[in-house]
Amino acid sequence: MKLFFTFALGLFLMLESHAQLLINEVLYDPSNTALEGDANGDGVYDQVHDEFIEFVNTGTGDLNVSKFIIFDKVKSTGVKTRRHTIGDFRIPSNGALVIFGGGTAVGTFGGATVAIDSGTAGLSLGNTGEIIILEDSSGNVLDSIDTDALSNNPDESYTRNPDISGDFVQHGSVTPGKLFSPGTRINGDAFNTILSVSAINQKLQLILFPNPSSGKVRLSIQEADIESVQVLDVAGKAMKSPQIQNGMLDLGHLPNGLFQIRANTRNGQASGRILIAR
Repeated sequence: MKLFFTFALGLFLMLESHAQLLINEVLYDPSNTALEGDANGDGVYDQVHDEFIEFVNTGTGDLNVSKFIIFDKVKSTGVKTRRHTIGDFRIPSNGALVIFGGGTAVGTFGGATVAIDSGTAGLSLGNTGEIIILEDSSGNVLDSIDTDALSNNPDESYTRNPDISGDFVQHGSVTPGKLFSPGTRINGDAFNTILSVSAINQKLQLILFPNPSSGKVRLSIQEADIESVQVLDVAGKAMKSPQIQNGMLDLGHLPNGLFQIRANTRNGQASGRILIAR
C-alpha cells in the first residue's frame, strides 16, 4: 500500500509538473482615445482597470495556480514589488487566465478564467523600465517579460505571435485595428474550444435581457425549454440560483458585478454572462 501511494503521489506530481503557465499577452498602456482602451468591456475607459495580463496553461494537465504571484521589477534600481496574488483557480490544459487591473469584466473572453485585482492601484504596470515576473507559490520564476525591450507607449497590448510560441509584438501589427484580445488567440479564437462560451452556444443561444440589469432578467433559448439554471460568479463559485418564473429570473439578491448564467435544457446547456449594475 505504501509503495502504491508513493507511486501515485509521484505520478500526480509528474502530471502537475507538465503544466506550465505562460505569459501570452500584456496590456500595460491602454489607449485613452474614446473607448479604444476598454479592454475589460465594461463600457468605460480606465488606465488602471483596463490593464491586463493573459496567461495560458501549455501543459498536458490541469494547473493549480493558487498563490502564484505577479511581480514587477524596476530595472534601474532592482526593486521588486508584488502586484497581484492569484486566487484559487485550476486552469485546464490549453486554458487561459486573464487578470484585469480592476473594474468589471464584461464579455465571454473565449471561455477563459477571468479575475479582477481588488486593490485600488490595480496591477500598476509601468510603461517602461521594468520586468513583469510570474512566480509560483514556491517562488520559482515561471515566466517574465521585459517591457523595456518594447516600445514605451504603444496604446495597445503586446502579444506573442504566433500565440504561445512566438516573440512579443504589438497586437495591431498582426491584426490591424484590433488592439488587444484578452482570453483568446490573436485572431479571436478560443485557446480551449471546449471551455469557450461561444462554442457552447453554437447550437443553443441563451438570450439575457436586459444586460446590464438591476436584477430582473428575462432569459430564453430558441426552440428549447429551460429546465434549470445555475448562477456563478467570475471565480466560478456557485451563487444562490432562483427558480425561473414566466421566463424571468430575479437576481436582486446578487451584488453588483459580472455573473455567469448556465441554462440546462433537454438538448444540452447554454451559457451567458450578465452584468448586475444598479
